[in-house]
Formats: sequence, C-alpha cells, structure tokens
Amino acid sequence: MKKKIIGILVCMLLIITALSAAGVTNIQVIQDMNENNDLEPNISTPANPGIITIEIVGKITEVSDPYNLLGGAIQVNDKITGKYIYESGKPDLFPEDPTYGYYEYISSTFGMELNTGGFEFKTNPSNVQFLIIIYNDDPYSDDGYMVGSEENLPLSNGLLVDMFYWGLGDPTCTALSSDALPTTAPILSDWEYNQIVVLGFHPTSGNPFAFKATITKATKSRARNVHSIMQPILTCLLERFADMFPILRYLMKL
Repeated sequence: MKKKIIGILVCMLLIITALSAAGVTNIQVIQDMNENNDLEPNISTPANPGIITIEIVGKITEVSDPYNLLGGAIQVNDKITGKYIYESGKPDLFPEDPTYGYYEYISSTFGMELNTGGFEFKTNPSNVQFLIIIYNDDPYSDDGYMVGSEENLPLSNGLLVDMFYWGLGDPTCTALSSDALPTTAPILSDWEYNQIVVLGFHPTSGNPFAFKATITKATKSRARNVHSIMQPILTCLLERFADMFPILRYLMKL
C-alpha cells in the first residue's frame, strides 16, 4: 500500500510536467542564448558535446531564375531566415589533417533550413546528408567555414532543391584557431566572405534556378525539449501503473 501511495504521488507530480508538455508541444527550456557581436569570444574548440542550433538572418543579394520557376516570389533585398542544427561532439572524419575538419551528419535530428519568399528549403529528414567543413590556415583556402545540405525536401510548388549551403571565408587566417567544431555562432565581422547559395531545378524540364544571400545576424541557442525529456519517465510509470492514470496515457499518446 505504501509503494502504491508513493507511486501515486510521483505520478501526480509528473502529470503537471506532462500537461505543460502537452499544452505547448514544443515548449523549450533555453539554456543559453548568445547574440553574435564583436565582443563574443572566438571559441573554435568544442567544450562539452551537445546539440547546438544556430539561427541566421540575412538578405537576398542575387537571384537567377530565367524560367520564372519561383514566380518572382524571391527578390533582391528580401529577408531570409533559417537555422542549422549539429552536434559539437561529432568526430572529425579526417583527424590526421589539422587544417581540414570534415563533419558529416545523417541523423534526422540534424540539418539545415532556410525560409524566404514563402518557400522553405529544408534538409530531407528521411535522407540526411548534412555537412560542416572547416579549414584552418589552409594554404589554398585560408580559414573557411561551410555548412551545407545535399539532400533536401521539394518546395511547396514541386521544385527540387539540389543543394544549399552557407560559406564563410577569411584570407587573413585569424577567424579560426583550429579545425574543430565551434560551440558558438560565427562572428560575422571576422569573415570577409559570407554567402548563402541555393541551387534547384524543375523536376521534369531540369530548368535551373538559384539565388544568393548574405547573413547579417547569427545567434546560438541551445535548448532542450521538456516533452522529450519526460517521455521515457512517464512511459516507464505507465508500464508499472497501466490502468491507474488514463489521462497520462492520453497525454503521452500511448
């Protein structure tokens, strides 16, 4: 009887958490939020591994759409927003080369998305090929930082997105101190080259479209989803008290 009472008390406490998670499905606890500015330290060596989200904002600088595939929806000076998600503890696939860091992600947790002109350009979660490439003091490309998605969802109008990426370059070789994954958002003023490139085409004719953009703001946010954290605990509790709290089963959609 005592164990049953304890179980009920624990369950009641967890119901509060479950209600919060169910009421706002994507509720997040923000652990930190670093605005990108010239005063932010340039940390390029990962500390504790974790999932990092970098949010970006910029403007369109060039559009090439000779076949009017985009219908004029994307114009020069239009705003573009987006984000990319990666794990800072991912191992370098070429550890023997101190000037070249190559990080590949294939899990649906990771990827990149851009939004402009009413279109969403997004990594295909069913076939993730998301890359981060870092050059540090490379004799051919100086310091470089590239984030790109090679397998992507089609646009809402059926156009296919071949690839899109954000590239940064610094010929002075001072932007980075190693080829390790950064744990902060890029400091834009450290980079001379700063460009997003998006390439796509029509699925039947193969006619292409492309546009470029410059990022004006990059912000790091590191968050945890409360619902995803509590789900294993609630699931375990439901297995032990299967018929006692039907509301929990409903909230967890079990």
